[in-house]
Amino acid sequence: MASRRARAWAGAVLLGIGLVALGVLFFRAGLESADRLASVIGVFVGIVGLALAAYGTAQTRRTPSAPPAGHQGDVTGATGATDVTNVIRDATVGGSVRQGRDMTFGRGARGGAPQAGGVSNSVENSTVRGDLTQSRDTFGEASPPDGGGRTDA
Repeated sequence: MASRRARAWAGAVLLGIGLVALGVLFFRAGLESADRLASVIGVFVGIVGLALAAYGTAQTRRTPSAPPAGHQGDVTGATGATDVTNVIRDATVGGSVRQGRDMTFGRGARGGAPQAGGVSNSVENSTVRGDLTQSRDTFGEASPPDGGGRTDA
């Protein structure tokens, strides 16, 4: 089987040959005929591009995204729900931390239905010097607790 690089080069060469052949065809046909032919070709290329864009959009919406690399979650139950485990261990964090699942932030953010599966958020043997938010199914801007997140204020 040909390597990916060889196939890419072969495709580039074929594309180049096709463009040269199209240029020769346009040159021999004359300016008027070439203009009409280019318009017809452009319509078909546009239709194919629109169809491919619609197909790609439909595939993206249907395909669930894969968990990130190093994800510690386990697929559980017959529904295929994923449990999410967020852990900060043996660390010093100088800013704010948000741990959660199904979190959508921003002004006017609206979330969908909560996803199935559990969530576990923990901070072990660590220091967080900013706000610490641990949640599930958070939609909109999460406000820090009174006192800016400090419990000793």
